[in-house]
Amino acid sequence: MATVARHQTISSEFLDQAQAEYDKGEMLQASEKAWGAVAHYVKAVAREQSWPNRSHSDVTKAAKRLVRMTSDPDSYGRMYQAMNALHVNFYEENLDSVEVERSIRDARSLLAALSSVRPTLLAS
Repeated sequence: MATVARHQTISSEFLDQAQAEYDKGEMLQASEKAWGAVAHYVKAVAREQSWPNRSHSDVTKAAKRLVRMTSDPDSYGRMYQAMNALHVNFYEENLDSVEVERSIRDARSLLAALSSVRPTLLAS
């Protein structure tokens, strides 16, 4: 089982890899790496907080909990839904390159927003 630090490292690496895969035209890999970046970040915070984080459902519940704490839960909630669409895209190949590119940008924004609420959690 990965540690909090390992989940954070994977998140950062996957976000960089998502952009690299996109730049190579590998939309499926870009999609899964962007989704994975967000999922691993959420798992890191969930582990820190002793929240369940072993299943896709656990990660979704933790992400929704975190999104509610952001400055704009509606926008960041939609971004998290876009991350789930990226995960589906890996299997279904139903998003075009414009949608994948936008979702990678959303992944960066979402991770920044989740990072901004993390200090509040750690202090409690």
